[in-house]
Amino acid sequence: MGARGRGRRWSFAAALALGALMAARPVRATDAAPAIRVEIRARETAPGEPVRVVVRTKEPLASLVGSFLDRPLFVVEDPSPGAAPGTSWSAWAVVELDRRPGKALVEASGATRAGGTVRGSAVVRVKDKEFPTQRLDVEPKYVTPPPEVEARIAAERKRLGEVYARRSAGAPPPGPFRRPVDGEPTSPFGARRIFNDKPRDPHPGIDLRAASGTVVRCAGRGRVALAGDLYYSGETVIVDHGGGLFTVYAHLSRIDVRDQDAVDAGTVVGLSGATGRVTGPHLHWGAKIGDLPFDPRALLDPVLW
Repeated sequence: MGARGRGRRWSFAAALALGALMAARPVRATDAAPAIRVEIRARETAPGEPVRVVVRTKEPLASLVGSFLDRPLFVVEDPSPGAAPGTSWSAWAVVELDRRPGKALVEASGATRAGGTVRGSAVVRVKDKEFPTQRLDVEPKYVTPPPEVEARIAAERKRLGEVYARRSAGAPPPGPFRRPVDGEPTSPFGARRIFNDKPRDPHPGIDLRAASGTVVRCAGRGRVALAGDLYYSGETVIVDHGGGLFTVYAHLSRIDVRDQDAVDAGTVVGLSGATGRVTGPHLHWGAKIGDLPFDPRALLDPVLW
């Protein structure tokens, strides 16, 4: 056989060997879609903003856990159109008011139905954000409660802590929330308040203009977690929307729902008023993930959905 024939034979053998080597080579993560894809939905990743963590998986999972900003996520199965059961999940989180700017890691870890473990992550950058300062001069009774109500305040604080510690499962409400009243904000979320030269906690919601007796409607689908009179917020309704997400309607003159009532976006929860520790009628509208407050107007933005 001539040199040309031997060259063809060597090339064919080399090709077979190279093909076998390629077939035996382990597949790296860059060669295929990741087992877990983590997506962040938010108006902006800044203090006082909610974040919806959406997780998609290649294979069905039996369970999924995660963390964001050093806090565990309460992850629920969140079916999406066309997705197989066990492959679509989500969780609510919030960037705390005192969070400093910088990079943050969102991590997710799931158990497959075959007994394996898959992991995924995403990096987000927390932006800087400043909130206004409000200095208010009010009657002393609005700043320092009298001693005889201390026991009541302590009991209500304990009760609220139990409410916000609940984590009810279930998919998030379908689509953006709605405004509870039409009035414009009169006091911004996160404002650093100073009453009679005494600093107080940042404002945990927004105050909406509403004359006494204005109909107040629930912002989204959920279940009433609390309906009653509280010392600071007066006649108050708290709605549990699932997954640790809550909305608050405070200083009402009348409550039209009861604990554990199922409500939808638009359900009348009561009438606005001036109950509790306020100087005039309005609606305080708040939102929390667990016990961490955020600007409730974010729930109106389709970007979260």
